Amino acid sequence: MTVSMQAYCGLDCSDCPAHLAFVNNDDKLRRETVEKWNNPSFPVTAENLDCAGCKSRGPRFAFCSKCSVRLCASKKRVQTCAHCKDYGCSTLEEWLSHAGDAAKERLEKLHSSL
Repeated sequence: MTVSMQAYCGLDCSDCPAHLAFVNNDDKLRRETVEKWNNPSFPVTAENLDCAGCKSRGPRFAFCSKCSVRLCASKKRVQTCAHCKDYGCSTLEEWLSHAGDAAKERLEKLHSSL
């Protein structure tokens, strides 16, 4: 995985169903992902699912467009949160509590190598 496909928060955009549906123009995957991710507090539709990646100028999944971690890291112009002088901030930690272990492990490995 290249750092460019690693989201600021440590998620791997190249593994994301929203990204895969977009780059492969895969309507079946779009439908399956919408069905899996859609919920009353955050409605997901095929129209707001497509994503070229967290750091792209192309379309972003609606959640990613509003993501506080992405907005912060983008504003600070860091490659990932691991590159940030405030690594481990409350914004990141809150997100990682929902994101699962893989994202945190990626960031920890990257941060320790800097």
